[in-house]
Amino acid sequence: MKEIKIRIDDMLIDTFGYSLIETKLQDFVSILLVKFSAMEILKDLENIDIANDPEWLNARDLAWEQEKNKYLKSITV
Repeated sequence: MKEIKIRIDDMLIDTFGYSLIETKLQDFVSILLVKFSAMEILKDLENIDIANDPEWLNARDLAWEQEKNKYLKSITV
């Protein structure tokens, strides 16, 4: 793990307190990590053809068989 030092105006620390500023910075880094992870996932998704994946197609069919009665009951012909 790396440590980054940043300069913060004394007035800010006096106004909000060291603890709050530290917490907000840690929250920001956590959000940044989630965004970075999402970008990595999106890059991986470009290489996946889920519409033609046999396992996904099978899972979709099984899910439909399991849940179709909930939807077909409401259809009147």
